[in-house]
Amino acid sequence: MKILITGGSGLLGSEVIEVLKKQAIDYYAPTSSECNITDINNVSKIINNYNPNIIIHCAAIAKFKDVENDPKKGLLTNIIGTNNIIYHCIDTNIKLVFISSSHVFDGNKGNYSIEDKVNPLTKYSKTKVAGEYSCLIHENSLVIRTEFCGRSFPFDTAYTDKWSSKEYVDILAPKIVAASIGKETGIHHIAGERKSFYDFAKTRNNKIKKGSINEIKQKSNIPILVDTSLENSYI
Repeated sequence: MKILITGGSGLLGSEVIEVLKKQAIDYYAPTSSECNITDINNVSKIINNYNPNIIIHCAAIAKFKDVENDPKKGLLTNIIGTNNIIYHCIDTNIKLVFISSSHVFDGNKGNYSIEDKVNPLTKYSKTKVAGEYSCLIHENSLVIRTEFCGRSFPFDTAYTDKWSSKEYVDILAPKIVAASIGKETGIHHIAGERKSFYDFAKTRNNKIKKGSINEIKQKSNIPILVDTSLENSYI
């Protein structure tokens, strides 16, 4: 088995690599300069040279503010770049694993299942929905909706009134690898338990301070998603 990883230097990609190393799975994680996903010819060359069985596509403009500030870059990377990979996977029937986001939902109710209709409110989440639909054209694809942070919570304050199924990346990565090398296709949710940001942060930092989304609601021009928690579909 050979696995190609895009975005291997990112938060999730680097953890996926560590899992593959432990399991002695052959992998290749080209840098963004080696594999420019926005260049279809470059993508084809990289894939043809390595000839993987599976591609785990982690590369993306992942910060929603970056896509809001530069939507053209979001379109180029998150949609066109993803489509370039899909195009080649269709020709060769390589399994494609697309890392999507819980933010494809509007955050109005939480505990979203894979049957719930998506309703993206931000430019970032719209690019992820577009990527999902494109991936599903290729029957041998797996869309993983998730939400994660690094091995520690990156802030000293966390919201008590904002909920998610966010998980620490070192816990999430082995589950993503297991699903990727398995037979799963279609859409799956791989995430943690529903918790407030504060309760989630407190699991690894008992000194975390309490905050409220009321502090940012009045200032933000971007929709604030109150509850993006997911109902797990993969155990």
